[in-house]
Amino acid sequence: MSLAANFSAQRDDFALDFSIDVEPGETVAVVGPSGAGKTTALACLAGLLRPHIGAIGYGGSTWFDSASRTFVPAHRRDVAMVFAGGALFGHLSGLGNAEFGLRAGGEAAPSARKKALDALEIVGASHLADRRASTLSAGEVQRVALARAVALTPGVLLLDEPLSALDIRLRPLVRDALRKAIDATRAATVLVVHEPAEALLFARRFVVLEDGKVKQSGELAALREHPASGYVAAFAGVNFYRGLSRPLGDGSSVVLAGGGEVVVQGDYTGEISFTIDPDTVTLSAEAPHTSARNVFRGPVEEIAADRGAFRVTLSSSPPITARVTAHSLSALDMAAGVPLYAAFKAVEARIL
Repeated sequence: MSLAANFSAQRDDFALDFSIDVEPGETVAVVGPSGAGKTTALACLAGLLRPHIGAIGYGGSTWFDSASRTFVPAHRRDVAMVFAGGALFGHLSGLGNAEFGLRAGGEAAPSARKKALDALEIVGASHLADRRASTLSAGEVQRVALARAVALTPGVLLLDEPLSALDIRLRPLVRDALRKAIDATRAATVLVVHEPAEALLFARRFVVLEDGKVKQSGELAALREHPASGYVAAFAGVNFYRGLSRPLGDGSSVVLAGGGEVVVQGDYTGEISFTIDPDTVTLSAEAPHTSARNVFRGPVEEIAADRGAFRVTLSSSPPITARVTAHSLSALDMAAGVPLYAAFKAVEARIL
C-alpha cells in the first residue's frame, strides 16, 4: 500500500507546506538544508505532530484529514520511525529495545522475542541482544534502533538522518544495516538525509525542501536538467548560476554572476539562470592555452568523492566545481588551498 500526503503544519514560528507519495518497497529521500523542515515533515507523517490543514493517507486508511477532522495518533498508525540519535531506552538491553514496540502493542512475549531476535540478526546486531543500551556505541545504538523498526514490519518506515550522528568509520557498517532494514520491511520508506551521496545510495526519487516548502521533487536526472535553486543544483551535482546578462554582439552574452563574469552562447538581456556540468570543466595548474572563453582561478576549497571520481570546488569568482579522475587529482597534486585554473566553453552553459 502506498503513502500519500499533502499538508501544511505549524511548529512554533515555523510553517511547513509538504507533499509526498511513496509506493510500497520504494524509498524516497527528503533532502534540504538545515532548518528546511525535514524532521517536522516526518513528525507529521508519524502522527507525532498534527498538521493544521491537508491530508495524509496510507493505502485505504486516512491518518489525517482536516476536512473531516480525522487524526489517527502515532500508536495506531502502521508506521515505525528511526530517530537520528536512536532514542533507545538506556536501562533496557538490545533485545528489550528491539521488542519494545511489539510488547507495547500487545504482542505476546514469546512472539515478540522471536521477532526481535530475527530483526537483530537482519541488521547484524544479534551480539547486542544482552547488552544494556546505555553501554552501546553510536553505531550499535543505530543498529538496535533499526532492529526495533524492522521487528514491527511496518507499512511505512520513517528514517530521520540515521547516519548523521555517526563517526565516518562507523557509517559503512550502519549503512549496510540500513539497507538490510529497508529491504526486510519492503515498506514505503521516507529517508531524511543530509549528505547527497548517501541519499543517492538509497533513493531514486527526491523531495527537496527549502524554507518549509517543497522546492522541487523527482528523479535525479530531472533535478539536474532543470534545478529550481542553487541548493537543488548542488545536490544534483551541477554548477548553478543566476545573474544579469547582456549580449556581446557575436552570438554570445556575458553574465555577471557570483562575483565574476561568465560568457554563454546566445543573445540574452536581463536576469538568466544557467548550469554547468562539472564533467565539462577542466582544471590545470597553469593558465590554460585553450579556446574556452571562461577561465577562472582560485584556491581549492573542497575535494569530495563522487561516484568513483572526485568533485573539486574552487573559491574562484564565481565559485566552480569540476569532476575529475583520481589520476588527475594526483597529477595536479590537488589539496585544500592549492590555486588552480578552471576552464569551460561558452556552449557548455545550459540556460534554464
